[in-house]
Amino acid sequence: REDLGGIDLKWGDAKAFTKLAEMIAFRKGLGDVLAEGTYRASLKLSQMKGKDLTKYAVQCKGVSIGAHGIRSGLDYPQLMSYPCSVQGGDHTSVAYLPVTHPSSEHVTLLQDSGVYCMFNQFTVTPQFQIDFLNAVTGFNISFDEWFYEGAKRILTIQRAALLIGGPDTSWAGIDDNPPRFYEPLPSGPCKGKTADKNEFEKMKGEYYKELGWDSKGVPTSETLKKLGLKDVDDVLKKKLKL
Repeated sequence: REDLGGIDLKWGDAKAFTKLAEMIAFRKGLGDVLAEGTYRASLKLSQMKGKDLTKYAVQCKGVSIGAHGIRSGLDYPQLMSYPCSVQGGDHTSVAYLPVTHPSSEHVTLLQDSGVYCMFNQFTVTPQFQIDFLNAVTGFNISFDEWFYEGAKRILTIQRAALLIGGPDTSWAGIDDNPPRFYEPLPSGPCKGKTADKNEFEKMKGEYYKELGWDSKGVPTSETLKKLGLKDVDDVLKKKLKL
């Protein structure tokens, strides 16, 4: 409360939240720190308080996670959806098995490449979206060509970029959920439910295998060459000293 300039921030208190939102918007007081976003704010707060507060930041790869958690088991993301995604906590681009599922980032990439709304996934099948893209562009891309070559190539290049440079949030190169996801939900209809760490590790390994990445999430030389990305393979070997 003292750090918030006297605001008594309680869940459901709209007036208190409005005051805090104004502090963030105008970067006043602690609002200047919170305006940096979940992860960067947690780093600054850790420095201010002299203890690690990043474990409370619900984020992946520095990207805040939206309104779709995994602990209840009732929402669409899978245990490895956020950690294995090249876009981290972005709920519009999640890792998914099978990769042909409408919620997978393989389908998101199809929509991004075709430049049309991702809400198509709620009304038409991935096959329809491929047919639509072919009809408009004159391409002749098959279902398998997209999911096991096109999308895989894009994801692998993005993954390589992350491993080589990493985002400016000092990502350590380890795909994992935020610590809070391994804690039981404190209240609500799903009280007590939590994400299973062992099951997550199993699913992460399955996803890596599907994409042709090794146990650490690094695209293998075989995968890169098969996708016509030998130049990327050369850079990875040099940068990561493989």
